[in-house]
Amino acid sequence: MPETAREPLTGLATSGDPDAGATRMEAAIPQETPVARRLLIGVMILLALAAVVVFVPGIRWRLHVVYLDLTGQIPDLELSELPSLLAPGSGQAKIGRLVITRNPYATIHVPTTVAGELAAGAALFREQCAGCHSPDGSGSSAAPALFGREFRHGDTEWAVYRTIRDGVPDTGMPPHPLSHRQLWQLVAYIRSLGVPGDSVAAAAEENSRLRQIRVSYSELASAAEPGEDWLTYSGAYGSNRHSALSQINSRNVGSLAVRWVHQLVGGHDKIESTPIVRDGIMYFTVPPGRVLAVDAATGHQVWAHDHPYEFKGGGEGPLNQNRGVALLGDRIFVGTWDSKLTALSAATGQVLWEVPVGEYPGTYISGAPLVYRDMVVTGVGSPPGFGRGFIVAFDANTGKERWRFITVPGPGQAGNETWPGDSWRKGGAGTWLTGSYDPQSDILYWGVGNPRPDFDATTRHGDNLYSDSVVALRGTTGQLLWHFQFTPGDTHDWDSNQTPLIADRNTPAGLEKRLLWANRNGFYYVLDRDTGEFRVGVPFAKQNWTEGLDARGRPIPLAGSHATVQGVSVYPGSKGATNWWSPSYDRDLDLVFVPVLEEGMIFFPSALTLPTTGGRSFYTAVRALDASTGKLVWEHRAETRSEDDNTSGLMSTRGGVVFGGDHGTFFALDSRTGKLLWDVDTGGVIYSAPVTYEVNGEQFVSVFSGRNLMTFALPKG
Repeated sequence: MPETAREPLTGLATSGDPDAGATRMEAAIPQETPVARRLLIGVMILLALAAVVVFVPGIRWRLHVVYLDLTGQIPDLELSELPSLLAPGSGQAKIGRLVITRNPYATIHVPTTVAGELAAGAALFREQCAGCHSPDGSGSSAAPALFGREFRHGDTEWAVYRTIRDGVPDTGMPPHPLSHRQLWQLVAYIRSLGVPGDSVAAAAEENSRLRQIRVSYSELASAAEPGEDWLTYSGAYGSNRHSALSQINSRNVGSLAVRWVHQLVGGHDKIESTPIVRDGIMYFTVPPGRVLAVDAATGHQVWAHDHPYEFKGGGEGPLNQNRGVALLGDRIFVGTWDSKLTALSAATGQVLWEVPVGEYPGTYISGAPLVYRDMVVTGVGSPPGFGRGFIVAFDANTGKERWRFITVPGPGQAGNETWPGDSWRKGGAGTWLTGSYDPQSDILYWGVGNPRPDFDATTRHGDNLYSDSVVALRGTTGQLLWHFQFTPGDTHDWDSNQTPLIADRNTPAGLEKRLLWANRNGFYYVLDRDTGEFRVGVPFAKQNWTEGLDARGRPIPLAGSHATVQGVSVYPGSKGATNWWSPSYDRDLDLVFVPVLEEGMIFFPSALTLPTTGGRSFYTAVRALDASTGKLVWEHRAETRSEDDNTSGLMSTRGGVVFGGDHGTFFALDSRTGKLLWDVDTGGVIYSAPVTYEVNGEQFVSVFSGRNLMTFALPKG
């Protein structure tokens, strides 16, 4: 939008000796021009604003907005408006987007539409506006209608606000010298004109429903599997992604049809987010920094929060990625690419607190946080050349750090001897995917990524703990209880950022406490969940890098498997036999469903030469494994292709169905046999795992496809 001329600010007052004041003013501003006066007032506002927000989260972007407006880079936004718009609690959830869009019309909105504010706006309308626009806003010979047409001076909420405040020159519309809050009350009421009264009441009812949304730790701890709600990234603390719902089942899944589609703004087609659902409200993330709340029955947007930041440095996978949020109490928690952790109101999206997690650039957050007790836990990733990964816990109420576990031990710490010289300083070992938690034993299970440099171990001979491992930590303190390393001294980028499955089983000998793990290195593992002791390790995909695993689960070196200048063909490739794509576990069948990539690559002995597929094709599959032995029970194989070696995560249900996606196809398989029961071409590529939930007695299944969130249900009636 082109910049328009604005009237200079007036009303600068002095106190004390008027002559002395005039002398000082003349010395400061030899020529009292409107531009000079505007700049002086702008500096005063900037200083006052800096003093106010110095202890407030988001100081940098607030000051950035002031700077942009002061230098005339934001059109139609008076400096005098900024204090009320930028103040914490202003209700302007999107105001930070001004740093990027520099367009107030797309960014500034009515702060609230609760019934009390609408009633106040109605009273103001009767007093100030009804005489010309008629009591119902339908217009008269003196003034046009306020609904059912496009407004000549702008149809956005900010445009209406400015029109009421400033009036329209050379017309009967005068300026209205009302307070900031009164102006917004009027705008909110005008927006409700021409809308049936029950819709206004419905909006107030929705607001009331949002304010009642909360999830207690006790509810999270008692849920073995998701039911009506999908409350965590993986459905429940055990990360089994197996729903108790069965309305949609193997007999009727073939009738599924699209119920609603929510189209996502922006240019990011690789959406890896998993939604969470509570009481009919769905929360999810969209890269690079947006959190959305939508009605889970209709897809109607309820609120949006944007986290503006300056992109710096690289990272794993698609840049700016984010995989989801967590919900505890009445708060939504989300990590950001610029390595911050944010607590939002579940009702409004308002920022409650925000804290830095690590240095940026240097670390970033792409995984969904995990919440338990009164804490929120997150891991981080780091671009090549930076330091060490960590897992960190914060107080959910205050944002204060509670504990931090660093995944590469420093000097004097156990495991540092596995990093020769100073190789530990930039050892990597990121923790960028969400872990699992056992509330009964207070143990947190979290996967750790590969060591750095990725493909060259000449500077880091040794096992490089705790890279390529699962670490078991005391949930309340972060104390390391045990670890198991899947690939010591990894040179193939087979990081262990996969989902730990807590899958206990009753046997004649008693309860078998298991941790199940399909690893990127091509092996499926069963570990003792209390001790980390190795129980089972078998290949679930093609592998040629080791002779097998010894009695402790350690790989047995294979002669001639090391990379050469000419390159060595290795299975699996650097993307792994599986990756971050979520598996699923059906307790009744004791089956693990694993998304699989069958692809090899040619590896070279230098960190400067990345592995290549050599032009070979690949295929993806869903494989059902016996959870106790790793034996293949069935396979659903996709078509062989040569591009986009990705697949999606999985979800199973008590209705006997496994849902998954591959490329642009969303499908449902029979849990017992792997038979294809239903599929649909979505028109976009699917990367994340689907979720299922229930609203008003009806089961829905949602999945991201391209830039759309698609939701399916059985036909009504």
